[in-house]
Amino acid sequence: MSNKHDVAIIGSGIAGSMLAAILAKKGVNVIVIDAGTHPRFAVGESMVPESGILLNILAQRYDIPELAYPGDIDKITKHIGTSAAGIKLAFSFAWNEEGVEHNPEHMVSTPVIAPEAHLFRQDIDAYYVSVAAKLGAKFIHQRRVSKIAPHANGVTLDLSDDRIIEASFVVDAAGFRSPLADELGLRDGAREMQTNTRSLFTHMVGVELYEEAISVQSEHGSPTHLAQSTLHQMFKGGWLWIIPFNNHPFSTNPLCSVGLQLDISEHGPSTDPEAEFNSFLAKHPSIQKHFKNAQRVREWTVAPRINYTSKSSTGDRYCLLGHAVGFVDPLFSRGLVNTFESINRLAPKIVDSVRSGVWDKSSLSSYEEYSLEVVRVNDRLVANSYTAFDSFALWNAWFRVWISGSYIGVLRLRKVYSDFMQDRDEAKLNRAFEEASFPGHLSIESGAYEILFDDACDAMEAYSRGDISEQETIVCLKDLFLSNKDDLPLDFSDFDNRFLSRSSQQFAEKLLTWANSAPNGLSESLERPMATAAFAFMDEYRYGDREKLNEQADLNLAK
Repeated sequence: MSNKHDVAIIGSGIAGSMLAAILAKKGVNVIVIDAGTHPRFAVGESMVPESGILLNILAQRYDIPELAYPGDIDKITKHIGTSAAGIKLAFSFAWNEEGVEHNPEHMVSTPVIAPEAHLFRQDIDAYYVSVAAKLGAKFIHQRRVSKIAPHANGVTLDLSDDRIIEASFVVDAAGFRSPLADELGLRDGAREMQTNTRSLFTHMVGVELYEEAISVQSEHGSPTHLAQSTLHQMFKGGWLWIIPFNNHPFSTNPLCSVGLQLDISEHGPSTDPEAEFNSFLAKHPSIQKHFKNAQRVREWTVAPRINYTSKSSTGDRYCLLGHAVGFVDPLFSRGLVNTFESINRLAPKIVDSVRSGVWDKSSLSSYEEYSLEVVRVNDRLVANSYTAFDSFALWNAWFRVWISGSYIGVLRLRKVYSDFMQDRDEAKLNRAFEEASFPGHLSIESGAYEILFDDACDAMEAYSRGDISEQETIVCLKDLFLSNKDDLPLDFSDFDNRFLSRSSQQFAEKLLTWANSAPNGLSESLERPMATAAFAFMDEYRYGDREKLNEQADLNLAK
């Protein structure tokens, strides 16, 4: 194996291996270096609508259909394996008061339009490595990068086995333990983070899901089984994720991912994880019911603080990618969205530089702006979300700030994808990302939403300082939604509606009506009869007689 390459990538996780696959497909001589090997444990397991669309864009743009398979539960089962994913039909949030049984009415849930996946990352990451290798990327595993030296003509990487790798450019996708960030001091002097949280997580067997352990569907009222959702059990100063891989009939994976996140200022520093987890369960009787027959299958991973960012993410001969730039918290599952959009933005720039031989930090300025801003915005979103965990009433008001922005962002990405599928214009696709009004923000393009977001954050931060009461904060948030009803895709001001987005004919009509009148309107890429029929069919399929509907599926989907 030659020691000279166009691009070296540090880290063969989902970010590094996906980028390697794309570069190899475009004829770039790329090598990936990793201190470990696959399969291996990784978190970041919940897909969201934005992440699926971004995967489709990458797959279509680079003619690598395999890139998109993890965005589709059926294709995961067919092409990757029956152990590789659980099904996800909703985001669900259950609020708990210490020492008190959970009230099923203290639940909000937002069903997704089409089934998504809980990714069993050790299988998914290994799958992407195989895709990249098949396309021609080279891999060195079980070797650490001991020294990195960017210079005028490229980058020199010293490996732990005394091998030296020369490359024109290096991408560090190694996450928190980024060798490049350490070598160049990119975390020193970075912006101070608002979020101050720590985490402990593992995989378990025997975890009882919400309907088994706490409340049946007729009691909690969600249109979706919470056992088939990404479940967040919330409490003052923290939350617990329950992400099952065994929640659909085709799964052969018995595991469930479990992770406890705690605000350090509220709950203190890390202690023994097993003792802390058991102490936590003893204080939350309903959450404890999930775990009465559960057993760990691996040791706890303990992160004493999970929030970090960088003062810069690019140089003439290098850049950071994904979690190497920064990380906030797993809440809202924004990590994979950030990773996939970063690759959409970065890959064409690297390919252009390989072809031209010109490597200049200025060509990466928009990528740097995005990569740092996405961490800043998510930091503010998450910090205020932890404040909202104080009560269910406050959370019920605040979470609408997130979901409304997410809906707008999803619609924007759908339009970007639809436009590209119509004309395959790569220059226009690049501009859609490069010229976004609010890069790294939830809405991407909605000025009205961004004003609402800032005002809502200001209100929550005033409450956190003690300047206004909880009730005044809730009233303020409600007033913001009422005054912006015409600029949002759904009426989020009805705080009695805890299940905002059941996919139905009525929901589809409301969403499409907004899309047709929104800034940068989507009407040219959404045909009402086709879209409403598809929404209605998905609603029937999810909640109706699947055996009967399967007979009609090909005909309906063809229409």
